[in-house]
Amino acid sequence: MKLVTLALLAVAVQLAPAAPVPAGAKDGNPLPVGTVWKGRLTQKGGGPTGFDCEFKITKRDGEKLEADLYEKSDEMELTYQVRGTIKPVDEKNKDKGFKIEFTSYGAKDVKNTSEILNVPYTGTLVGKKLKGSWKLPEDSEFGMLEGDFEFDLAPKKD
Repeated sequence: MKLVTLALLAVAVQLAPAAPVPAGAKDGNPLPVGTVWKGRLTQKGGGPTGFDCEFKITKRDGEKLEADLYEKSDEMELTYQVRGTIKPVDEKNKDKGFKIEFTSYGAKDVKNTSEILNVPYTGTLVGKKLKGSWKLPEDSEFGMLEGDFEFDLAPKKD
């Protein structure tokens, strides 16, 4: 009886709208491969002040992740290839969310701009919202660029 109750409880937790991970995520994986997050990224210090973004998880291996970060402004667009990690903020209470850190290592489909690699991003994933910030390293040839990002889990396409 306990096993059935635990199984039903696990199913109920996965279906709850406020669950800390996307519906269908296996083994508590908060960023399953193929999930897409959409939102905005701001930029201070020069160039466009904002970008429409899409963050798509392309690979997962435990805490390690890879993703494509598509950015588009009025004048330019590109897709950064990023890799990093995701870990619970509090191992004992995953409802507190997950800390995500990633860095751009490549770029593709670059239009009307130059890619800036080795940019570190840090953020927190809570439920269906991913928020954080980014800042170029102090020695970057591109100056003192920095900003914030906020992405929401996009509905799954059929």
